[in-house]
Amino acid sequence: MSTQMSSAPESMKPMPGHSSRQEPWRYRGARAARGIAGLLRTRYPRFLFGLAPAAGEIPVFIFHEVQTKAFTRQVEFLHGNGYRTLSIEEFLALASRKGGPRGGRQVLLTFDDARLNFHQTVLPVLRATGAHATLFAPTLWMDGSTPPGSERFMNWAQLRECVDSGVVDVASHAHRHTLVFDSDRLAGFATPWLLERYDIYDWPMRQAAAGERLGRPQPGTPIYDASPLLSARTRYLESEPLRTACTELVERLGGNEFFARPDCYSLLTRLHRSLATSLPGRFASEGELEALVASEFELSRAAFEQHLGFAPTAFAYPWALGSSLSIRMARRFGMRCLFGVATDYGRARALRRAGGEPRVFGRMKSDWLELLPGRNRARLLPVLARKVAAFAGQQHLAH
Repeated sequence: MSTQMSSAPESMKPMPGHSSRQEPWRYRGARAARGIAGLLRTRYPRFLFGLAPAAGEIPVFIFHEVQTKAFTRQVEFLHGNGYRTLSIEEFLALASRKGGPRGGRQVLLTFDDARLNFHQTVLPVLRATGAHATLFAPTLWMDGSTPPGSERFMNWAQLRECVDSGVVDVASHAHRHTLVFDSDRLAGFATPWLLERYDIYDWPMRQAAAGERLGRPQPGTPIYDASPLLSARTRYLESEPLRTACTELVERLGGNEFFARPDCYSLLTRLHRSLATSLPGRFASEGELEALVASEFELSRAAFEQHLGFAPTAFAYPWALGSSLSIRMARRFGMRCLFGVATDYGRARALRRAGGEPRVFGRMKSDWLELLPGRNRARLLPVLARKVAAFAGQQHLAH
């Protein structure tokens, strides 16, 4: 998942009195550096420059939320230029041919997160046009009640409708779809501006006596360096008493209005520093981390079997292709193919060359789609300008 910011909606703009300029430069600078690094690591396909896709390549596109008019235009562009939208089975059959697919024009359209937008906007277009898509669902978020905010995702009845439609393959996007702290290095604090800007699954999972907490944290919550759970090599379990001390300070000094103070960050940082030694967190053991990674596949499979009557065999990693441990777990739980993002193409190619299952593939953002060869092809420079703007703002505080 990533936050698109080429034209920020109201919900992503700073709250009155809580300017982003109040955030320490080191936090903003770190996010900007990650955005630039992402641009440099991204794989840029031949067709962006007016050339035919490389021999044996099937372009795979990733979508999140779409607008009806824009998505209809993309589907009409594909159909009008002779592109066939594939099912997962068709994609794997073609990708498995020796030397890759030959002849014809094919694409795989994939949608992450199973948001209501897919049911309300995408599914009607697919039904009307006969186009095919693959939908990756994070199973914890499908019941509409846990964690708070998950009511804006699809429910299991809507996922069953997609399965029955004949134009959608439903597959796994993990269970929790979460980040975890992977270091005890403080990255910043949850502020009203950041809580408005970043979505519920962009906040790392927190440790608590009552169990794991997902979604948006309380203002003032310390945020440490983090990575996607399925990519993490370590997990830091933060101190709940230290977190409580920070959030209580914010509440005592005015709640959200505390962050209008010019010294808000320095007050929180000093409090955190003063308590970090006496209220330490700890790192999860290797066995604890392995069990947590395994549970992402196990719980997802169990939910699919319970609600849809089958076990998923395709898996899209949240954020980026996972660790070697998570790829082993994917194999253990029956995954035939795995999908990353555009920064994963090199690693995916190396894993495919090594042979065996699961097969691993990268995916390109959907705004590249209309740069495929064909009539009414989009111009490259406006697309690049939008992507640069998005990369500049999408990096999370801790990841």
